[in-house]
Amino acid sequence: MGAWSAAIVDSGVTDETEAAYGANAYEFDYYNWNSDTDGGRSTSHGSLVAAAVELTNSSLERLDLQITNNAATVLSSSAISSALNTVGNLSDQGWNVGAVNMSFGSDYYSWTSRFRSQIALLNNDGIYTVAAAGNGGSDTRIETPIYPAGLDYVISVGSHDGSGNPSWFSQNSDTGVHILADGENFPGNDDYGTSYAAPQVTATVTTMQALVEGATGDRLSFAEVIDALQQGGAGPRSTVDPADNATTYYLHDHAGSVNYVLQTYVDPAFSGLEYIASYSDIEAAFGRDATGARSHFIETGAWDGRMSSFDGLEYIASYSDLRAAFGGDRAAGASHFLDAGRAEGRATTFDAEAYMAANPDVAAAVGGDPDQATLHYINNGAAEGRATNGATPAVNEQPAISEGSSDLARGPWSEGCVGVGQTVTGTIGYDGDRDWFATELTAGETIVIQVRGAASGGGTLYDPELYVYDSEGDFLTYDFDNGTGWDAYLALTVTTNGTYYLEVDGYSHYTGSYTLDVTSASVSSLSDLAAGADTADRHASTFGDVEVALLSDGQLSSDPFGLL
Repeated sequence: MGAWSAAIVDSGVTDETEAAYGANAYEFDYYNWNSDTDGGRSTSHGSLVAAAVELTNSSLERLDLQITNNAATVLSSSAISSALNTVGNLSDQGWNVGAVNMSFGSDYYSWTSRFRSQIALLNNDGIYTVAAAGNGGSDTRIETPIYPAGLDYVISVGSHDGSGNPSWFSQNSDTGVHILADGENFPGNDDYGTSYAAPQVTATVTTMQALVEGATGDRLSFAEVIDALQQGGAGPRSTVDPADNATTYYLHDHAGSVNYVLQTYVDPAFSGLEYIASYSDIEAAFGRDATGARSHFIETGAWDGRMSSFDGLEYIASYSDLRAAFGGDRAAGASHFLDAGRAEGRATTFDAEAYMAANPDVAAAVGGDPDQATLHYINNGAAEGRATNGATPAVNEQPAISEGSSDLARGPWSEGCVGVGQTVTGTIGYDGDRDWFATELTAGETIVIQVRGAASGGGTLYDPELYVYDSEGDFLTYDFDNGTGWDAYLALTVTTNGTYYLEVDGYSHYTGSYTLDVTSASVSSLSDLAAGADTADRHASTFGDVEVALLSDGQLSSDPFGLL
């Protein structure tokens, strides 16, 4: 559970592959809904994806989440949704999942509707999705990636030939593809496809998250992951794309990205003595050898889920004599604890988060940085008699305003209002009636919006529709039928704090009453998207399921998708 894993959402990893690389840490077949992901096969597309992960970092564990039939000729978006829910559940239970690999895709954005919200929710936890950019490329044009790689919150991976030349079949775009990895004759001879480029990046992202969280307690943001993959803009570049004889792309360099992360995030924060103080077996093995302890963390400890949990600064802040003796020298704090403090029965009682909650001016001055807050207390706060414990101030909720006797307006001037965690009601009284509700949303938080009508007992409206607009009244997104029956159900993550608007109406000429719910998202609240869903999308003709494919082949033909 504590070891770091990469989630492989694919066609299943066979027993033969497990015999070669070790058992999966977790496995389940969400297409056939059983625990057998082998299916009597000697190899599979998922097995080759797993091999690509192993060849990049063999210290990682694997989550094997099958979302196709055993022949890999049918791929289910409902199964993908269930698989991603499991990733979130495992993370909530303490599993360290570093990234999710998706080596499949379609030209149809709408096809991802069942699992886009799960991707966004996992992003909130620093579990990013890495996806193959597609095998529909050519030497004559620049192509944008397919979906889900084309989503702006997914890491998109194209292919090169192993020597930095962009693969002719890869859908490469300098605005849509973040990086190219080796997709030709990898992981074995005659293995071609962006399918096998993506998992190399998945392994690197998982590696970087393990190192950073183990050293700092935090994960890299999406932007920081992209920056690290591109090594701060100094990463290796491909030769020019023959489509325009100009464009170059960043190339995947596992060792280079790991070194970049060590220099940028790990070494400035990591203390070998603090790591030793965190584990008695590490102390027994390394004594006070901080350099040896760092090597253990980088080579072994990080993959095992070990963290440098002892905080020398907070330990110093907990005692007046240590503040006077050591000031802000965290290494001295760790040394004191190892040499004397533990035997004296000393424990860390200062908490930087509680200190900032009790002193909002300090929190603002240090930008919410726990180390800087602790230094403030050591250098100033203790002498000033500052409180060290405080509750986070409650956020003032906006009042919920339902539609009353007067019809709500269609536009930002509507009096309707609903906050996160609130419920309102209204009525679509005539054909063309549209009710607007203002809501205040926080950047990065995923919310679930439901419009419940006749199908779920939330009202009499037969087929509710939901639209979302930004603070300027510009359209953002919508949902019609992802809820119960014909109800609307949408998970949303915004990138900017502010006021947004929710519009409710009835499909076609339908009228009636409805209930609008806005809640903070959780894995369980998103499971409704997958519960009871058929293998195929409800309206298959609108989603183009027949053009969804696993992105690999042998020597690629002119029909790389196979039009499954």
